[in-house]
Amino acid sequence: MFLFVFLIFIKAMYKTYSILLMLLAFRLYAQSVPNDSLTLIFVGDIMSHGPQLRAAKQPNGQFNYDENFFYIQAYFKSADFVLANLETTLGVKPYHGYPQFSAPAALATACQRAGINVLCTANNHSCDKGRKGITKTIEILDSLNISHTGTFKNGQDKAQKNPLILKKNNRRIMVLNYTYGTNGLPVPSPAKVNIINKVKIKNDLKKARSLKPDLLLVFLHWGEQYQNHPNKRQKDLVNFLHQNGVHCIIGAHPHVIQDVTYNKINGNFTAFSLGNFISNQRSFPRDGSIMLELTFVPNAADKLVIKNIKVHPLWVYKFKKASKWHYQILPVEQFKFKPSYFTRNEDYQKMMHYYKHFNSYHFENLTKIKP
Repeated sequence: MFLFVFLIFIKAMYKTYSILLMLLAFRLYAQSVPNDSLTLIFVGDIMSHGPQLRAAKQPNGQFNYDENFFYIQAYFKSADFVLANLETTLGVKPYHGYPQFSAPAALATACQRAGINVLCTANNHSCDKGRKGITKTIEILDSLNISHTGTFKNGQDKAQKNPLILKKNNRRIMVLNYTYGTNGLPVPSPAKVNIINKVKIKNDLKKARSLKPDLLLVFLHWGEQYQNHPNKRQKDLVNFLHQNGVHCIIGAHPHVIQDVTYNKINGNFTAFSLGNFISNQRSFPRDGSIMLELTFVPNAADKLVIKNIKVHPLWVYKFKKASKWHYQILPVEQFKFKPSYFTRNEDYQKMMHYYKHFNSYHFENLTKIKP
């Protein structure tokens, strides 16, 4: 009897160790197999209007923006990097909306919790709170380990961090960020804000190319507000950037969506404007935006090329509950089948009106890629 039990014990132990050894071998194998794909997600303008500040303020006086990103954060988990335009300064009291923005650090904390890990800070509101606003914004983003570019504490800071270098899977992504201006406000010395200037951009691109990027990305704050299509100046700048080695261009500022183009011959990609990711701008079509999901893989020459493009329509749902306003970013393709979710049918119809507008751009044509 004892021998029988002992043999069963030995057999069980052998099976357990065999499973453990198999798991260890699989883990070592998985670590040895390179994962060469890179997925980048881009979203538009993160605004902080007065009504948003009041909605985020809690009874204890603190601020919480987590609800804004509740339905969108699942998409971010699939990405290596999630990039957005931060169109407000952070941490300078009193907090204020338009025309000179300042939001609590809680807005950046909510972005970080949702999965946004790169913020572009060069835009027409960069100087809204002077040097303190630029410095405080940078310090808050650094404290949250959110990568950022576009504004800098001083010249030395810019020299070290421009371009921003993102690293993943032995790949290097260089990010540069520029704005057309700062609403007439001077850039407070010694702070630096990247302004669109072809001579300076060309020098920055030369430096970036010398660092051997696998992907060169430029995020621009440009164009005309509320125009559904890019102007000639935007198109000319796109040609200039692509001629100087830029692979991918992402635009912000118009507060509405604009055209997205992909050249299947040379692989150059441009999204002229992603629209308002989160804001209090409620008039159509400022109430919606697009989320871009780009997957890159190496080709036979080990150059990163776009394998897959997904364009997701998003809509900002503002509703009242318990005498308080709330904001949620909704993935339209998920909520278009849920009219009962909305407290008012009018809001559901507004979302669907934006969805019709989104479909008029025929973004589905971008998905037919053969790298």
